[in-house]
Amino acid sequence: MTTILLNALSILLVLFLALLLKKIGILHQKDGALTSKMVVYLTLPATILIGVNHTKLSNIFFILMFMGLFSNLLLVFLGKFIGRKATVEERGLYMFDLSGYNIGNFSIPFVSSFFPAAIPFLAMFDMGNSLMVTGTTQAIVELSSGRKKHGFILQEIFGVLFRNPPFVVYIFMFILAIFGLSFPDEWLIPIRPLANANTLLSIFTIGLFMEFRLPKGKLKLVLKILTWRYLLAFILASLVYFFLPFPAIIKEILLLIFFCPMSFLHMIQAIELGNDKALAGLTISLSMFISLILMSIIVIIL
Repeated sequence: MTTILLNALSILLVLFLALLLKKIGILHQKDGALTSKMVVYLTLPATILIGVNHTKLSNIFFILMFMGLFSNLLLVFLGKFIGRKATVEERGLYMFDLSGYNIGNFSIPFVSSFFPAAIPFLAMFDMGNSLMVTGTTQAIVELSSGRKKHGFILQEIFGVLFRNPPFVVYIFMFILAIFGLSFPDEWLIPIRPLANANTLLSIFTIGLFMEFRLPKGKLKLVLKILTWRYLLAFILASLVYFFLPFPAIIKEILLLIFFCPMSFLHMIQAIELGNDKALAGLTISLSMFISLILMSIIVIIL
């Protein structure tokens, strides 16, 4: 319990440090683009490579991949229903913010220090999740809103995925696991410093991108989105925990996933749809703090 609390506290400390340095002008939000690239191209792939190495595939991995895809689809259409009376932009925000999971930049850094055995399972869920957040959800939102800018172009979605180093590592390690292959641990020693830096850089990047400006008259919308996000997470978590015959470790991992923050890609896509940048940024920023608290509680209880 102490380890978990200290881990959560360290994440909060890094978030506040990033916010402080941005506030006093030493760093700026645009600096997050650099640290984000370091995470995407260096530290996160190294973390995945080390965490997934020696994984032996079983049916549960394929189930998790499917759940990553299906849960997103379910939540996108629930978002459409919940926001059916809202404006096109706000309905799109519901669809984006009720679905999508920030696994690579939040969940993996969160669990890697005290629960590294969870990384292979998180990775498999994220493969299905990534198929949605990289463009499929955006296509569904645009088609439902009548504002077709991108549409469902499978080639573009896979192009985005395969230009994403973490996803490429997922696929590479998945193929190795199919053939029962893995890297000798000694070979991975040179990249361990990169993996060790992932939590710091990932959380620091999130802090740099955080926004706490509330557009006038939008507080109710933000609260409704957050309430629905975590209410639906609670329902999904309850269904998994009480009704699905999964091993305890899988149930715990799925609970952590369902309560993890919103996807940064969805924030960008919501802005492209016409939503206010401050509104989209505030919603996802608040979800970071809420998720950190709830995920810490889940780990402590379970």
